[in-house]
Amino acid sequence: MKEALERSFEGRQEFHRATIEALDSTRHDLVLLDHDFREWPLGTAEGERVLRVVLARGARVRVMVVKPDWLARHGDRFMRVRREHSARIDVREIPETLRVEESILLGDHQHLVRRLHHESLRGRLILASPSQLESQLPRYDAIWEESTDCLPATTIGL
Repeated sequence: MKEALERSFEGRQEFHRATIEALDSTRHDLVLLDHDFREWPLGTAEGERVLRVVLARGARVRVMVVKPDWLARHGDRFMRVRREHSARIDVREIPETLRVEESILLGDHQHLVRRLHHESLRGRLILASPSQLESQLPRYDAIWEESTDCLPATTIGL
């Protein structure tokens, strides 16, 4: 079991490092939430590698996005992984009426990367602290339920 850790981060490089660290700690369940995922390391070789490791462990991934266009057009690495693991990666669009401004990575209900606003690269990394995250879990489940499927894993041409 991983030792509990909590620290702040600021800037793109530290955000990417915190994200990779949390992904690397995730084994079973991954929740990702963002406005468009433009700032996330999902488009980097390291981000793709660690996401593949998480999926190889058998994890399920739930992605919630307000504006999926950026991922569809520029998230080539993520979309490739999504196509290859479509049975375990679900992507849903968050209705704009919910006004979700934060960015979240939640792994195994005990690891968290959180930016309070999607335009800011300041935030907090929490690892191996399920008691700190317990009260937040119902909120993300509710957002998931309000969201609708988007970004099909395959494209069917006619």
